[in-house]
Amino acid sequence: MSSHDVLPLSDEKRAQGFGTFPYVILRVTGGVYMQFPIHFYEEKNPEKPGLRVRVDSLSNEKQNFGNLFNVVRQFHKQINPVEAKTFKLCLVLAPFVAYFFEDNAFTFSDEIPEGGSLMNSEHQIIAMNSPHF
Repeated sequence: MSSHDVLPLSDEKRAQGFGTFPYVILRVTGGVYMQFPIHFYEEKNPEKPGLRVRVDSLSNEKQNFGNLFNVVRQFHKQINPVEAKTFKLCLVLAPFVAYFFEDNAFTFSDEIPEGGSLMNSEHQIIAMNSPHF
């Protein structure tokens, strides 16, 4: 594949939660991103790749939002050992709504990561040069 080829997300990957808001994007290196779908659940933990956010009610969006930020903060701690180079992490909520997490704080942005090579956590390329949703 050349750097100009476009490979959109497949229906199979979408069924696993990739490309569905909200999700977390990790910048691995310049132009290489890793996506982690986010799954909200009440009782049974979903058997899907990505991050899981346990909530009391799927309809209580304000409470779910707080839990979501806590899960992302915890995930950042897990993937960033103290001595290692810190990965840039972005929580994407909508096409123009993102929160970058740096220096233990969330910063709002209306620009979300896009393009480049998009991988899943198994380092398989799931999209190229296309939107991540």
